[in-house]
Amino acid sequence: MSHGPISSRKPHLHRLNSLKIEPQFCPEAKLFGNTIFIRKADSLERQKTDQYREADGMFFDNIIYRGYERLLTGEIRKHHIPRHIAVIMDGNRRYADRLGIVRNLGHTYGARTTEWFLDWCWELGVNQATIYAFSTENFSRTDDERAMIFDLIIRKLDELIHDPRTHDRQMRISAIGEVHLLPGDLQDAIRRAEDATRGYDAMYLNIATAYGGQREILDAVCDMARKVRSGELHADDIDESTISGHLYTNGTLIPDVDLIIRTGGDIRTSNFLPWQANGSECAAYFCAPFWPEFRKIDLLRAIRVYQVREHERKRAATRRIVDMLAACGHAELEGAVGHVRRAIGKKDTATTVVGN
Repeated sequence: MSHGPISSRKPHLHRLNSLKIEPQFCPEAKLFGNTIFIRKADSLERQKTDQYREADGMFFDNIIYRGYERLLTGEIRKHHIPRHIAVIMDGNRRYADRLGIVRNLGHTYGARTTEWFLDWCWELGVNQATIYAFSTENFSRTDDERAMIFDLIIRKLDELIHDPRTHDRQMRISAIGEVHLLPGDLQDAIRRAEDATRGYDAMYLNIATAYGGQREILDAVCDMARKVRSGELHADDIDESTISGHLYTNGTLIPDVDLIIRTGGDIRTSNFLPWQANGSECAAYFCAPFWPEFRKIDLLRAIRVYQVREHERKRAATRRIVDMLAACGHAELEGAVGHVRRAIGKKDTATTVVGN
């Protein structure tokens, strides 16, 4: 996009305090630390450049956005809210590359979005959130990037410990994954966060670090095999609940996942919570924005997809019942009705005896 002639002198950087423009709303923005700047031509007059006119347009878009957000919020509150949402926070590095900033800042802005995401979950009544912070595949990244990510997680964990919202919400923090593979200082930070919130049970935050879904299932199988050998567990007693009880998510408020969200445009779940997701027949929502660009309306849209899926599933179950009744003959239906009436009569008689 052409922006017209610009003075040969170095342009000033004008901070848009009043508009509070987010990077996703202004592709031409430049980020320095936590401040967002936009180029402004160096002139004495307050003549707007193309960028500044674009900023005015984005301000109008913000008004429309807020209205749409309120509309979506009202719509989804009329239906069942998912209790457990899991997020694959993809796109931090690509976001930084697109803006021309160092990749470390991409992770930093992603961490900011995670904080907002937890606020939105609390506002909407989501009881549990699981975030994919660091996979076992991420160990293949460079030493510098791994160190930066680990330092960022440590800093954010310590911030959560001292954040009044954590304690006001009674939010319990847990790490799931092969935590023993992480650096010692990160393991210490995880222990601090878990210890500080161990008694809370109103909201759960699971941070998947050094996590791999296949490895989680393998570890559960090995643990059960060890117990079978020692006599603690009988092989015939193993069922779905037994396996769930040996996964990393054992002890969390809601082991099964209702909704998985992935940002960044890829349509895959990347070995994330395979047992927990399939066990609850969870919904999946894939969206194009990179994680730092993820907005509340994206979360609301994801929840709407979950609600539509739940509605369709219930409709399908109802249709199946109707079809089954239609397939039954008249005699069979009369027999079923008589059986129910006899059962109700016995219950009423027992209630009368107890009352007397």
